[in-house]
Amino acid sequence: MNRNGLLRHIFGLIAAVTLLGVIMFVPANAQVSTANADQGITVSPPSVELNAAKGNTYSININVLNPTASDLGYTSSVDDFGAPTDESGSARILKDSKLPDSASIKSWVTEIPQFTLKSHKSKNITIQITIPDNAEPGGHYGVINFSGVAPEMENTGVALTASAGVLTLIRVDGTITEKADLASFYTSKTQKGGQSSFFENGPIWFVTRIENEGNIHVKPIGNVEIRDMFGGLVANLPVNEDKSNVLPSSIRRFDEVKLNKEWLFGRYTANLTLGYGTTGQAITNTITFWVIPYKIILTLLLILATVIYILSRMIKVYNRRIIERALNESSSKNKHKPAKKD
Repeated sequence: MNRNGLLRHIFGLIAAVTLLGVIMFVPANAQVSTANADQGITVSPPSVELNAAKGNTYSININVLNPTASDLGYTSSVDDFGAPTDESGSARILKDSKLPDSASIKSWVTEIPQFTLKSHKSKNITIQITIPDNAEPGGHYGVINFSGVAPEMENTGVALTASAGVLTLIRVDGTITEKADLASFYTSKTQKGGQSSFFENGPIWFVTRIENEGNIHVKPIGNVEIRDMFGGLVANLPVNEDKSNVLPSSIRRFDEVKLNKEWLFGRYTANLTLGYGTTGQAITNTITFWVIPYKIILTLLLILATVIYILSRMIKVYNRRIIERALNESSSKNKHKPAKKD
């Protein structure tokens, strides 16, 4: 193999390795589609927050819409709800609530008369809420339910065809304790996954768990600021963008925050900043995490080692052939060289 042939082989090998590297680094894209389902009854607003004083009566306005193709007769009921049994924040309806009148809103809401709505018609309803003089200060929570059934089925025992409710959050004045603590803040490989601080690639989820130790619901809102190892800003992601509440004596998990970048490398810092309450209370925390695409690095190192090995072997073969050629030429010259006379 001559010098030009060797160079062509080397350039061909380098081109093949480069092409392999390009193929390995091309990301795959996926699309996810979602669908929405219609509700049998539409009640708006879905929730009501009321700042109330003892002994006063308040009015809230609710709109009930019948989106079905049939006329419906509506009845209403009121239930208390308590702290969730999990960290989803979903209301836990207390059907058999035994709370005293000073804490239960069931007796605070004036009875709502039955009514009928024709198909695709709506009705505005004014609901009266009276706060008793002995109401306990702090948060009181319940749901005002509306259930509908076709008028001709009302006395037949047939199950209700539709129902919906309005979550009602009442803040009774007095000694209010607004106290929220950070239960944990960490990174995760999936939205519902456990804690991890080492990743091969993105996306990366940021989980914030807030514990409410006060006697009123809180609404922690803020952001997660992410910076790389050089201090450069990578992303500023909102936390609790929907302004969801954390009820007293509960922990709520906010896991919707995602750094939607696939190709990352090195050490990163995530700074959490949340605000809540009526006096501007704050929650802050800082964590670090690493992103090392070790599989890709090991593969590239293996390819590089292979290239170096092949090149060294080719150079050795080339050098050996050059030496052999030089020896052969020297031997040939010696054969044809006239012998010296004495």
